[in-house]
Amino acid sequence: MRALPALTSLLAVLALAGCTDDAREALRPTQTGCYFATGIGETHLTAEQASNAATIAAVGLRDGFGERAVAVAITTAMQESELKNVDYGHDDSLGLFQQRPSMGWGTEEELLDPVYASFKFYEKLDRTDGWEDMTLAEAAQAVQVSAYPDLYEQWETDATVIAAVFAGGVDGGVGCVKGNAPEVTADPAALAEAYEYQWGAEVSEVDDDRVVIDPDDSTEGWNRAAWAVARSYDFAIASVAYGGMVWAAGENAWVEPDAESHGEDAVEVANDSHAAVIITFATV
Repeated sequence: MRALPALTSLLAVLALAGCTDDAREALRPTQTGCYFATGIGETHLTAEQASNAATIAAVGLRDGFGERAVAVAITTAMQESELKNVDYGHDDSLGLFQQRPSMGWGTEEELLDPVYASFKFYEKLDRTDGWEDMTLAEAAQAVQVSAYPDLYEQWETDATVIAAVFAGGVDGGVGCVKGNAPEVTADPAALAEAYEYQWGAEVSEVDDDRVVIDPDDSTEGWNRAAWAVARSYDFAIASVAYGGMVWAAGENAWVEPDAESHGEDAVEVANDSHAAVIITFATV
């Protein structure tokens, strides 16, 4: 009986060798989460991790920090919590950065708010002399004072890629293809509220199936477009368009739509997106 699994595996391999491309594609594992790609590398996050990374970046940019500070914060959160907003940790540590109420970081409720936790991280980073001249890992350690400072370094490359997408204005740097979040109802008003809370600014337009954000320049536009893609699971976003490109839910890349393949509506939205980030929602 022990030979049956091996035989089954062999038969599967033989079947796969002679099957069609469609069948071979059907047998591949389903992609999940969010895929990041820049000129310096590629990486992958779950939907939950991408959403939290987008929040960390938004708060940093809101408070006047740049891409490097965002990379430090993401390096830290990747080590401390795997970019998950956990309600447990060593002693009384909590949240994305494993900050401790007993050490004066804030209350338990505050530290479980990713926006507040990010704000407190950047606040201490700003008080750290010379952090700009440190490596990402060194700056993370200067803020966290961890008992295991060498562990931050392993996340530097991934954090640099993620920060480039969320804070460096990389064109079409992230696409999210599938997640396991609970079913949510499309709610443009809720997304607009989240945008105001995280970015400290209001959206330009919100209606029943669309949110529009007017950026000051293309870097700002792509940062906000990436933020929106990362919120797609939380808010049932159907598409995000900017700079003449469109990302559609379930796709891991942005495209320049054409009428024959994507329809006239997609082309019209893409044309309108040269100046504004246009976020559309699924409608019943």
